[in-house]
Amino acid sequence: MAFCSKCGSQMNEGAAFCGACGAPAGTEIHPMEPPLSPSQSYASSSSGSTETAPMITRITNILTKPKQEWRVIDGESTSVASLYSGYIVILAAIPVVASFIKMSLIGTSVLFTTVHVAIVSGLIGAIVGYALSLGGVYLAAFVIEKLAPTFRSQGDALQALKLVTYAYTAAWVAGVFNLLPTIGILGVLAGGIYSIYLFYLGLPVLMRTPQDKVVAYMIVAAVIIFVIYIVIGLVVGTITTASYVSSRVFG
Repeated sequence: MAFCSKCGSQMNEGAAFCGACGAPAGTEIHPMEPPLSPSQSYASSSSGSTETAPMITRITNILTKPKQEWRVIDGESTSVASLYSGYIVILAAIPVVASFIKMSLIGTSVLFTTVHVAIVSGLIGAIVGYALSLGGVYLAAFVIEKLAPTFRSQGDALQALKLVTYAYTAAWVAGVFNLLPTIGILGVLAGGIYSIYLFYLGLPVLMRTPQDKVVAYMIVAAVIIFVIYIVIGLVVGTITTASYVSSRVFG
């Protein structure tokens, strides 16, 4: 019997890759080694013995088997720079690009009329919105870390950033639904709801939150993060509108 040293899942003899996390066989396989416990996984994270999974593998696993994947994530050694360069900057662009295409290139139907946001105004809004969303991820993680003692939790700043980053995956991926007409909002909403569920599953694993505190912690953090993104939306809307008006007056 063999187990994957990356995620602890049992592997079939002779398998080339782990069926759970996609790690290659060979040096990653240790016969008769049992799966890591949560405490061992956390210690592994602290000692830097594991690395972050490839992006496509991570997206697939966090969306399809989140309970297992959070334990893998818990045991990974990473950094703020790695999370941003290898994951956040890519996925956070999905809803931004989709919204720009929809608003400026495809157009939005308003009272049976298709309305387009000027391309320059749309680009300015997209760039500002993208930059603020990247900052919003870090700010959300900061809030979650600072709230931790209130809810008897123990995760550090990096654990909080990992939690926010991977919980946001569903919402970011669902951002592609911004391309669709009115019904697209349902896809975006579904992605947001699933991200909340991912956050709920990840809290006790990454932040060591007691089960009786998970819901309260999640609600308080969600409200604060929601306010952050409302402010970001208002800023982007204001800048886009100002750019549009300016282009009409001086263009």
